[in-house]
Amino acid sequence: MISDHPASAGWFPFQPESESETMSEPQAPRRRQTDLSPQEKEVHLSDYLNILLRRWKIAILVFALVFIGTALYTFIATPVYEASATLQVRKPSQGSMLKELGMESESSLTTEIEVLQSRSLAEQVVRRMNLDWQVASVSPGLDVQIDEFNMNGTLPGLKIDLTGPTTYAVSDLAGRRFGTGESGRPFEANGVRLLLTLRAAQPGQSMTVERQPVEELIGGIQRSIRVVEMGKGSNMLRVSSQNSDPARARDVVNMLVESYLATNVASKTREAGKTVDFIGEQLTGLKDKLDTSEQALQEYKVQTGLTTLGPEGGSLVGKVGGLEQQKNELNLKRQRVEYAIEALQQALKRGTPFTPPVIEGAAQLGELAARLAELEAARKSLLVNFTPAHPAVKEKEAEIHRVQESMLSAYQSARQELALGERDAARTIAGYDSQLKEIPETELELAKRTRVHKVNAELYNFLLQKQQEARIAQASTISSVDVVDAALTPKEPIKPNKKKNLALGFVLGIMLGVGLVFLLDYMDQTIKTSDDVREKLGLTVLGIIPRIPFADEDARLPGKRLVTTLAPRSPVVEAFRALRTNLNFLTAREAHKVILVTSSLPDEGKSTVCGNLAVILAQTGAKVLLIGCDLRRPSLYAMFGQSVEPGLTDLLIEENQAALRRFNNPKIDFIPAGRIPPNPAEILGSERMKKLLATARERYDYVVLDAPPVLPVTDAQVLAPLSDLILVVLEPCRIPERAAQQMVESLRAVDGKISGVILNDKSGRGFKYYGSYNYYGNKYYRGYYGEAKDDFQEKPAIAALKRVWDKLNS
Repeated sequence: MISDHPASAGWFPFQPESESETMSEPQAPRRRQTDLSPQEKEVHLSDYLNILLRRWKIAILVFALVFIGTALYTFIATPVYEASATLQVRKPSQGSMLKELGMESESSLTTEIEVLQSRSLAEQVVRRMNLDWQVASVSPGLDVQIDEFNMNGTLPGLKIDLTGPTTYAVSDLAGRRFGTGESGRPFEANGVRLLLTLRAAQPGQSMTVERQPVEELIGGIQRSIRVVEMGKGSNMLRVSSQNSDPARARDVVNMLVESYLATNVASKTREAGKTVDFIGEQLTGLKDKLDTSEQALQEYKVQTGLTTLGPEGGSLVGKVGGLEQQKNELNLKRQRVEYAIEALQQALKRGTPFTPPVIEGAAQLGELAARLAELEAARKSLLVNFTPAHPAVKEKEAEIHRVQESMLSAYQSARQELALGERDAARTIAGYDSQLKEIPETELELAKRTRVHKVNAELYNFLLQKQQEARIAQASTISSVDVVDAALTPKEPIKPNKKKNLALGFVLGIMLGVGLVFLLDYMDQTIKTSDDVREKLGLTVLGIIPRIPFADEDARLPGKRLVTTLAPRSPVVEAFRALRTNLNFLTAREAHKVILVTSSLPDEGKSTVCGNLAVILAQTGAKVLLIGCDLRRPSLYAMFGQSVEPGLTDLLIEENQAALRRFNNPKIDFIPAGRIPPNPAEILGSERMKKLLATARERYDYVVLDAPPVLPVTDAQVLAPLSDLILVVLEPCRIPERAAQQMVESLRAVDGKISGVILNDKSGRGFKYYGSYNYYGNKYYRGYYGEAKDDFQEKPAIAALKRVWDKLNS
């Protein structure tokens, strides 16, 4: 219990002075520079572990949010199923007609993959599965299962009207009736095939089915289809589709494969038809030439009576015929080379794959073709894992381009060689023709006509034979693709992959939690430990005051903060005794000491430390005077259960002797702040204040001054030169490093003697490294001039968020 009695009159040694003298303020001495650069500190693994231990709650929270979010998504997300089919693409036979004529374009696996992923095939799937038909409206209470629906016409929609519990009528949207059907039995009429099961139906109910735009449906099919090669050089393709409905995924793949096989057969049939048409056109013109040459030969034989050639003429005609055949073969090869050159130039221009035709006798082309096939296979294997824009894919494409250019040069060289061969054959034929001129004229003419007829007959027989082969090939056309495995209904979904997602969520949660912990620690620039005080401020820590538990029981009872009288054996009081011991060591040679207690920013527990320090000093038998010099927001008086008036302001201005309060328990003298003046700094720097402190030095062993914070106002700087010791109260994990350094510089600028720092752990967070709170700002100026704290309280929502954050950091 705190007891007091009035102070004896006449102890205050003031003499009347002029107003100017009373309110005079001392000039600030020369500013003194100090080096506050932190020392280098070696970082150990334990430092990182301590960071995690200090912020483990945040790490656990982030991990829990990420892992729980991943788990919720994994178990709530709609499952996706994948159905797949396996195809084998066979290479064409070596002796095909188109290949012999240089008209066949061998398709690579890349081409087949593009065909399978093409829009035309996706559109066939949509239309053949009738995906473009959807139920537009259903009467309430009608339950119908559509087992089969096929529509071959171009109707915009159908209307199904129930005529009975199990019967219905089908008509178009214009009302034209197609017929009637029965539940569970197929209905076919006007290109419409239906199989409906009426589960709950009443006469008069109806259902409308309308055709929908197909563009979006086609795009969805294309996006769900994926085609990849199964192993390098295997000629096996895997066609897959993903859908939330496993049956739909299976049907899409099977329908796509079916449409692809039909397209492949139709393409082969068209190629065989082109061969038949080409040979037919050649035979038509050649038949006329053959008939004409045969008629001319027979007429000449009749006119001249010559039926056979002589030995010399027959030999020359045989040689010329062989050369003509050789020339025709060279011409055919040259046409094939020119076709290959044209196709290769188009491939180089468009950047598309190129399959080179086989040219006999061109070894270099064979090597280049093998190299090109190898590069194409490597490029396709890269495209399984990378996009076309990947550098590795681009590099392969550049190599393919270089090989194609080399192949183009080789084809052009082969064309020149073939052209030279044709010219050589033509020159040789011309030589034989000149020899034929030496035989008799009649025999010469017979030889010419015999040669022409023989060449035409041989070419006609050759083409006639190939025409028959082409017709047989056309009639027996089969697909070059075999279905190895058809798509089956998938049993298990592929997405979401529960094990994979949970493992990723677990790892990602740990990474994000640990990362956020280290990020917060990196961003935290506050003063936390005694090492920070020494390294960043260049000051000594005189005491570490733990959190006062009594002060949290009821914030409306400030007297509970005076822990030195309430719980003299508590750890907090021991901390104050340790502080007293350190102060005695510093002031051992001085008999009378004026101790100034201040802080950097408001609400660091400065007044609490000041009051308890005065009490703990008095417990040694020393005479102690405690003066409340915080004339803007006084709080010290409430700790001792006193009224704020009269106080220091009344004593200095009105010489009110009742300002001095003397207590028996604790045995100290106390002067509260008094009423709040309009000019606190001028009053604290006045001559009367100096004389008050001078008189107090003579009467007391310790004079403890509770000063305002340094950064918001200049009161502490005014009192600093009048003090023997300056104690700075710092709340760990709250005051930014720059704010604390500015506080030190401000006090040293007026020659303030900072004896040390008191770390006041009022929040209970201790030396944990928490957050980067921006406490240094204009908000500490507002409301400081005697305004109640409730006048500038934060909004409830913001205050609640801060309480949650502080709870996490505690």
